[in-house]
Amino acid sequence: MENEGHLLRCGILDVEVASCPSCVFTIEKLGRKVPGVSDVRFDSGRREIKVDYDGSSGALEKIAGIVERLGYSARVRQR
Repeated sequence: MENEGHLLRCGILDVEVASCPSCVFTIEKLGRKVPGVSDVRFDSGRREIKVDYDGSSGALEKIAGIVERLGYSARVRQR
């Protein structure tokens, strides 16, 4: 996958079900503001968050922190 000439990586975070639509919206919106992140997609059915990012160190952990501040738990499964 490419973004403006840079190869993107796809990271996956496992997350407990966030059934609140506003929480899902908030995770996706704030996650896209993390430096190096181009897209965040929350799939509540699969209990995962897919993140397209440039490989920046700490980007996935920052998204996990956003999830945790909303009262859910998340852990990085794939970088």
